[in-house]
Amino acid sequence: MKCPNCRTENSPESRFCSNCAAPLKESRGEPGGGKTIKAPAFEISRGNIFAGRYEIIEELGSGGMGKVFKAYDQKVREVIALKLIRPEIGVQDKAIERFRNELKFTRKITHKNICRMHDLDEDGYIHYISMEYVAGENLKRFIRRAGPLTSGKAISIAKQVCEGLAEAHLQGAVHRDLKPQNIMIDHDGNAKIMDFGIARFVEMDRMTGSGVMIGTPEYMSPEQVDLIEVDQRSDIYSLGVVLYEMVTGKVPFEAETALSLA
Repeated sequence: MKCPNCRTENSPESRFCSNCAAPLKESRGEPGGGKTIKAPAFEISRGNIFAGRYEIIEELGSGGMGKVFKAYDQKVREVIALKLIRPEIGVQDKAIERFRNELKFTRKITHKNICRMHDLDEDGYIHYISMEYVAGENLKRFIRRAGPLTSGKAISIAKQVCEGLAEAHLQGAVHRDLKPQNIMIDHDGNAKIMDFGIARFVEMDRMTGSGVMIGTPEYMSPEQVDLIEVDQRSDIYSLGVVLYEMVTGKVPFEAETALSLA
């Protein structure tokens, strides 16, 4: 199948171009007909079929946990986001089980300003999280591209984030890693909070018996720095830092190292 956009040849089963990710509208292949991936998560490329059902469209980003891909779910026939967890994290059985239990709780939170997480699963030794796909860019990139936001725009985004946090906090959930990188802005200007429930998993993975500071230092609350158990107020502190960055274009505290910043 030749891509109508870049003219790249693709397999008949592909729904998206392996080169430019454009939809292949003429594709009539049956779901699951592509190449099933059994290679390490970080060698996945466009056009491959992961876990027998997810056709990889493009890579969206990467972080401490792994990589995030835009993918087409052939089973439910919709575009979703896949977060593939790094193998060195995925081998920690106790961490995975605790996070699975956390996910059961957080995915019950339904709000227009919170990105829904669907499930935690595995293919071979690769654990992955399927979640709602939000077309747009994260708030960090938005600020870097547009510069300091107008008061009206900042208030609009902050109000939406507050509404999402209020619902999550009402359900007893704490994000623990609220930052512009975890707030998506779609093409209509709507804000969605990402990665609820994941922060606790990352925290558990990084903590040691002696205690190690975790999170993103620029947005961490004082109690996180002091390794004290956090509650909803920690998210509110982080939101204050995000507010500051939206209207000034920079974070309120900067330093050469994470320790001195804290």
